[in-house]
Amino acid sequence: MDFEQETNIPHTSYQKKHSESMALAAMVLGMISLTACSCIYLSVVCGALGIILALLSKGGECEMNARARTGLALSSAGLILSIFAYTVSFFILLSQYGGIDGLLQEYMHFYNADTIEELYQILGL
Repeated sequence: MDFEQETNIPHTSYQKKHSESMALAAMVLGMISLTACSCIYLSVVCGALGIILALLSKGGECEMNARARTGLALSSAGLILSIFAYTVSFFILLSQYGGIDGLLQEYMHFYNADTIEELYQILGL
């Protein structure tokens, strides 16, 4: 019996599992999300995609690189800021008109509708 047999394990070189392009994309999307937090659709989409790409850029590793961490922080901040701004705006709108009923009455007055069904017909709903 030969205990010093060679094993046929192929020599593989170490590959970096981090994705630099995903980390860069996450950082750019985070910057867009933070600067466009007044545009709800753009900010929410860019923020969510930035968070996803930052997390995926790890590639199975335990740590994220600096660009991915920056992208995650910027995307999270932009997403939280835009959600906060629109939530506050919604509550200010409700307090200004006295609730949903007051807002609906204002719409009916604006479109010269006497009933809610007439308002729906005018709006095409």
